[in-house]
Formats: sequence, structure tokens, C-alpha cells
Amino acid sequence: MQGKRKDKTIKFSVTYIWSFIRKNLHIFLLVFILGIGFFFRTYQLKERMNYAHDGDLYSWIVKDIVVNRHFRLIGQLTSADGIFIGPGFYYAIIPFMVLVKMDPFGAAFFVTIVGALSIFSYYLVFSRLFNKEIGLISSFLQAVLIAPIYFDRRVVPSTPTNLWVVWFFYTIVMLSRGNYSVLPLLALLLAAVWHIHIALLPTLIAIPMAVIFSRKLPTKKQMIQFLILTIIFSLPLLIFEVRHQFIQTKSLINNFTVNHGGDSGLRKWDHVYQMVSGNAENLFFYPQKFPFDNRQLFLIIILICPMLLVWKRVVRPIELLSLYTLVAGVLLFFTASSSTISEYYFNSIEIVEILIVSGIAYLVYKWSLLGKLFVLTLAAVVFIKNFTFFMNEKIYHKGYVERKSAAEFITNDARSKDFPCVAVSYITSPGENVGFRYFFWLNRLHVNQPKNGGPVYTIVIPDELANGEGKKIFGHIGVIPPKEIPTKDQILQSCSGTDPNLTDPMFGYTG
Repeated sequence: MQGKRKDKTIKFSVTYIWSFIRKNLHIFLLVFILGIGFFFRTYQLKERMNYAHDGDLYSWIVKDIVVNRHFRLIGQLTSADGIFIGPGFYYAIIPFMVLVKMDPFGAAFFVTIVGALSIFSYYLVFSRLFNKEIGLISSFLQAVLIAPIYFDRRVVPSTPTNLWVVWFFYTIVMLSRGNYSVLPLLALLLAAVWHIHIALLPTLIAIPMAVIFSRKLPTKKQMIQFLILTIIFSLPLLIFEVRHQFIQTKSLINNFTVNHGGDSGLRKWDHVYQMVSGNAENLFFYPQKFPFDNRQLFLIIILICPMLLVWKRVVRPIELLSLYTLVAGVLLFFTASSSTISEYYFNSIEIVEILIVSGIAYLVYKWSLLGKLFVLTLAAVVFIKNFTFFMNEKIYHKGYVERKSAAEFITNDARSKDFPCVAVSYITSPGENVGFRYFFWLNRLHVNQPKNGGPVYTIVIPDELANGEGKKIFGHIGVIPPKEIPTKDQILQSCSGTDPNLTDPMFGYTG
């Protein structure tokens, strides 16, 4: 009797556990997806962290805020002349850098959190707007595709782009449905554009179009609340513009009237289309390429496939029109702009491509048992392919670890030889002699220009470009100690002036 009762208890427990798992399977799958995404974004976080000019910039700006106690309304200068990035990113990474004694590696913790939130947000947004299956598929793609992984690991102000885009996507779809409860969120997102990247600006054309397609207007109270919140959230930008005679507004207008080196007309359109097509290819296939040469055909297919989602009532026609407006706004804006453009300017439209692929995968999954097997097998293949590439990728070691080690070697060697200051020269390509200044400041090392005199250390990138006696290697960075050491009086004379490491201008930095 006792044995039978025990067997029934075990059977009941197994049945209960299995029933619980089935009822909450999407939660277990979401936790699994978040775990995968977190792994991809934290594996060898320090060893693979890139650190160059942008690293020096964000570190120097944080130093200016924390050490110099300079309350800043702007961050770094962008590639568009006269336009700055807002200070949001720099204030956000302060707690993390302070936690690790002002080491720039602290900023990597912030972008890791942002990356994890982006994956979770895909699930929340797509589940709320469509269904949990599409939410899981989209979050899985965001977690395991190589292009988003690389993007989320970048420690730069534009890294929160994916998080911004998914919630902007949510507001656009909700507006197209006539739901204006999202207006406070939209006000926050509008203000955040300046703090992330000006390339997000053209997506805003989708806002009035979504309202038009909804055939419904917000109430007067909702509009007043929206305008007040937008002004409050945008105060740093408004104060800066008023104090500096609207310099950024004028520069933005000037961007469309003066040629800044980019193409124009049909050539510019073709250039934009090529970049968007290339982004679509990289998003789903990187590091592999299309099996055919015409990658533009793939982009056309992606943009036509939503018709199937409309036919199957996964997406409503007005929602699709609103999202097409978002894509068209980005393409036309950068076609009209005279500035040179980069691939990451078009990351804001990749969410539409992820929706389409997720929606098609969902329809195939629901079609039959064979469809379920196909989608699950494809997901496994994508994960294994990307995991294998990611784990075996050859890293060119000239980032955070190597630059910090080189700076620490110079500091320790100089102090062991009782040098009150040093000079640093570089043997490298233009633009590679960066990412050291903040580390020198962190080590409290007075660093002169070679012309100022003093013992000269030479940094070589890559290290095989030059050899010297006592050369030290840090990854692909070499450091050659001084060959000729001036007299003590000469060194003291060279150290008597200001520290150029602190006073020399830095491209993109405004004090």
C-alpha cells in the first residue's frame, strides 16, 4: 500500500511539473533566450572590448564631469559639423566607472545591461502587439544574430539604438491603432534622440503618418500633456540651443543646403540603397554572404513578404503602412542629406525586417507539424552557426586590454627609472594613435610631445611595423623604450611646462 501511494505521489509530481512547464513554456524559453543573449554579450567582455578614440572621448568627458565637476549639456561632436551628442550616455556610465575607480571598462557594464534590456524589450513589445510566439522569435533573433551582438557590445553613445528603436516601434503601431496612452513614452523617446544619434531623426516622420492612418486624433488633454513632457525631457537640448544661438539647429538645416562631401541625386540614392541592402544581408547572414550576387533582391522580398502577414491578419494594413513610412523616411532623409553616411545610420529600420522574418517564421510554425520541425531546426542551425563563429573568431588584439597594458608599462618603466615625465611618439597608420591619453591620466603620468624633449617611448601599431631594443609586446601593440636618455637637467626642463596630455586638443571633445 505504501509503495503504491509513493508511486502515485511521484506520478502526480511529475504530471504537475510537466503541466506547469507546458503552461509556462514561453517563460522558460524567454529565460533561455535571455541567457543566450547575455552570454554572447559578456563572453570575454574585457578581452574583446574595443578602445580607441571613442573610448578616450567618453572617458575624458566622464572625467570632466566627475573630477572637474563640470555640469555638461553636451557630449562629443558628431561627424556632422556643429552637431553634438547629448550628455545622457556619459551621465549613465558615471556610476559604473566610479564603481571601478574611473576605469573606462566600467562603461561596458552599462552597454551590457542595455543589450539585455533590448532582447527583453523585443519579447515584451512583439508579444503585446502581436503574440507571444512572434515575441519569442524576435527576441531569439536579437539574442543570437551576430550583427546585433556586435552592435550591443560597442561602448559608444549610439549603442542604445536597438532599445530606443523597439520602443519607438511600439509607439508607432499603438498610434496607428488610435491608442494615445503611449504619448508620454513617445515624449521621452523624442528627447532621447539627441542623446543617442541624430540618425534616428528621420524615423519621426512615421508619427504623423500613424496618426493619419488611425483616423483618430488625441484629446486636447493628451496633446497638452505630450507637449509639456516633450519640453521637460528636452530641457538640456533647449537650454544649450538658447545659450549658443541655436548652433545645432542651424547646422542641421545647413546639412541640406551645403555639400559636405557626400554624393547627391541618383548616385546618393543608389549608395543609400546599397547600404540598406548590405545591412539586411549582414543582419541575417553575417559572417556569410548571400548565395547569389543580387542582395537587393533579398531586400525587395523582405519588403513584399509583409503582404502575407496582412493576409493572415498578423499585421493590420494601417500598421504596415506606418512602418513603410518609417523606412521611406530614413531612405529619403539620407538621400537628401549631403553628408557622408555610414551603415549604422540605417539600424533603425532593421526592426521592420525582424518583424517580417519573425512573422513569416510564426506562420510556418503554426502551419503544421512539419512547419514546427522546420522552424525549430532552422533556429538550432542559426544558433550553432553563430555560436561556432563567435567562439572561434580571430580577434585582432589592440583594444582595451592592450592599450591599458601598454600605458601601464610606460608608466611603471618611467617611474622605475625616476623619469618625472616622458614623451610618447607613434609608428602607426593615421587615426590609430589614440586610446592612450586617458590611461596616462589615470596613471598620473605627465606626457609630453616628442618635440618638447624628455625620454621618448614609441608605441607601434601593429607591433611588426618597427623593432627596437627592449621592445615589449602587448597583443598587436609594441612599445619601444627610450634609446637615448637626456640628462637629468634636460628632463626636468622638459617637465617644467604644462602637461600636453591634459591641454592638447582632442578631436570631438569640447570642454
